[in-house]
Amino acid sequence: MDSTQPEFWSSRYASGQIPWDLGGIPTPLKTFLQRSSGSGRVLVPGCGSGYEIKAFHEAGYDVVGIDFSTAAVERAKNILGELAEKVILGDFFTHPFRMDFDFVYERTFLCSMPPKCWPDYVNRVTELLSANGKLIGIFLYGERATSGPPFAITDAEANRLLSRTFRLVRSETVSDSLPISRNKERWQEWQKF
Repeated sequence: MDSTQPEFWSSRYASGQIPWDLGGIPTPLKTFLQRSSGSGRVLVPGCGSGYEIKAFHEAGYDVVGIDFSTAAVERAKNILGELAEKVILGDFFTHPFRMDFDFVYERTFLCSMPPKCWPDYVNRVTELLSANGKLIGIFLYGERATSGPPFAITDAEANRLLSRTFRLVRSETVSDSLPISRNKERWQEWQKF
């Protein structure tokens, strides 16, 4: 199966094979929310179970998540309850969002797609972010994988892809990663310029 297709992910959610699901939000996001202003529009692409949607909402952000897996969206809506309307079933690359965003939150979305898709991801994030918006979140670093997902990114690839439109303003090692990504994740904040 192809990880660029919704069925790939729906089959995993339906069978409970979701080793990337933290069951909550990671510590670096909690830290970000504690030190941030709590205002702005946030997009969570590949939102999966939707934990981050609730966290951003409770911190005062106007947040929406999108996922193209029917099973993931159903799971997120069940978890989110009254916030279920904040989850869109759709394709991040083609959905006609009616606004731009101050933040795009990354966690397990970029590494879910093959490297050939990464330039399209960066172009779409750039298009959706407002002037001076930020791409924030957890990125999976490591050697270039020949198969996946997950597909780790190297420092050189990240710089090549992102430095055309973004400036790295924060990078920290993640200490509470799940076993599948331990010692490979970094919390990063990339400022659009």
